[in-house]
Amino acid sequence: MIPSVEAIEQNLRDHTGLRVLERRSLGPDYARTLAHWRRTFLDRWPDVAALGFDETFRRMWEFYLAYCEAGFRVGYLDVFQFCLTRR
Repeated sequence: MIPSVEAIEQNLRDHTGLRVLERRSLGPDYARTLAHWRRTFLDRWPDVAALGFDETFRRMWEFYLAYCEAGFRVGYLDVFQFCLTRR
């Protein structure tokens, strides 16, 4: 389960003595990271295949990494870093 930013902030507010001092979106950086992982995976495919993984596995991971990259690029997906402080 991946909670929403709103759920995290509400639970902090309602159930802790913490508050969000700052939140930072890392989505655009994560999209670049996923693109790098995908390129590296495809470049190293011969090594991966030698471990016994088949073309179905390769296509599944290539699709998954590309799908996630696209989601982060367009803002459909995001990941945040929170800086919390005590009240």
